[in-house]
Amino acid sequence: MSIDLVENTQQVIKIVTQWLGEQRAYTSVPYRCSINGITPASYFVSVMRVHPKEIFVQEIFSSDVRGQIVYRSWTFRLEESWFIAALEHFSRAVPYGKIRPQMEDLVRRLELILELQSRGGSYFTETAAKAPQELSIDIPSDAELQRTGIISRFSHSFARHSVPYTVAAIALGILLLLGIHVLRIQSLEEQMSRSIRAYTSQMDHQVQDFISSTEKEIVELINNLQENRKNFNFDRQNAYISVTRMAEELAHYLPARKRAYRLIAENIRQANSYSEIFYEMTRLPTEEYQARIFLATDRQTVVPLSQSTPVFPSMYYPVKIEDEKNDGRGFRITDGYMDQRKDPVGTGGVTPHFAVDIINVSNISYVNHAGEIIREGKPPGQVVAAYQGRVIENAYDNRYGWFVEIEHPMIDEVKEKYPRAESWSTYYSHMDKQSPFLPGEDVEANQVLSPIGDSGKSTGPHLHFEVRVYSPEGRYITEGRHYDKINPFPEVDS
Repeated sequence: MSIDLVENTQQVIKIVTQWLGEQRAYTSVPYRCSINGITPASYFVSVMRVHPKEIFVQEIFSSDVRGQIVYRSWTFRLEESWFIAALEHFSRAVPYGKIRPQMEDLVRRLELILELQSRGGSYFTETAAKAPQELSIDIPSDAELQRTGIISRFSHSFARHSVPYTVAAIALGILLLLGIHVLRIQSLEEQMSRSIRAYTSQMDHQVQDFISSTEKEIVELINNLQENRKNFNFDRQNAYISVTRMAEELAHYLPARKRAYRLIAENIRQANSYSEIFYEMTRLPTEEYQARIFLATDRQTVVPLSQSTPVFPSMYYPVKIEDEKNDGRGFRITDGYMDQRKDPVGTGGVTPHFAVDIINVSNISYVNHAGEIIREGKPPGQVVAAYQGRVIENAYDNRYGWFVEIEHPMIDEVKEKYPRAESWSTYYSHMDKQSPFLPGEDVEANQVLSPIGDSGKSTGPHLHFEVRVYSPEGRYITEGRHYDKINPFPEVDS
């Protein structure tokens, strides 16, 4: 190994071990860049300590257009010193002789991220300005793009384990024809042999459990999958049955986890490789709030708010993205009307949800190992009046945070559905700050009330939205007036 490659390798190890600390896995925040100079994207680095003598590093690009792309996968191993055991570029093995420019590019990117993380120094402003260009990539048209994840390097290892032997044979043939010195040939053979041994032994290494909070049974399933690669059909069916059984055993007050487990079980049943099974197993949520995030961000489950029809057709959607039309795009309902759910803030008990909770999913970059939504820096959206009316209450509540209730003029649509209705209103809570509209003031339809927030007892930024119909028979009462909470979005367009 050349001196500069050794020095660069040690520099990379120094940076990633600093990030890892005592943890097993680490993911950097995403940094803005572009793909092929056109497509907006974000770049981040994922690091995993497989065991004390092996570290796995992935460079990942994410964009709305192309999804998530594994740019490079690095395997570093420690013998007498740290060395590069394997490198894949767009999931293709990189010959040893072509590793040096790839390593120099990796060091440049990691040092740029370190400088951005420091957020100081006289050149920080200049560094931040040039970062999107420095972190951008060009993707060749024949590049094979793979799904992201620490375990993605296993998806093609069986099909490509013979590539290093072919490279070695070609290299040796060329060297013999050119008559290079015998000692040089022997040195090159030794280096190539070391790379080949590392690639062949790589298939026998077990993927370490990097989700410390998952249940013991999940870890056992992953280990069983690693130990029984030759019995793929049996293992896949066993994993499917096990996850399905776990879903059925979950209590009825954990509906989000039940639904997430069933969805993941079905994905496992349709998996075509062990890497797909491993990927689905690592997505199993261990907490109800993680399951809600999973269902809110997974492309298979997201139903846009724009496909939901308001209970009264003349109503606007109660949320929108700044400077964009109020069409429901970019948002989804996470908890629907009459959903049976356990109290999301841990007070206990199971109750029906007589409202809808709405979140912004348009600016989510990815979900980290802790199950937290990582956004691209844009705000979560705005709360707007669903219909014209007059503010009747504007206050703070320990549970619902900043809230506003707006009473609206009686319209034929309300009278037709609720003949005994005396009035109707809409209720907005968990807002980021107090609305500037005070009781008695008029608001127009689609007028901004406040940014979406997480004030009060909340699991994250969202809008809790209710439609109330006041009548003498109402089950709820406020200031001597009876009302019912009705479903704001009773229909979903197919």
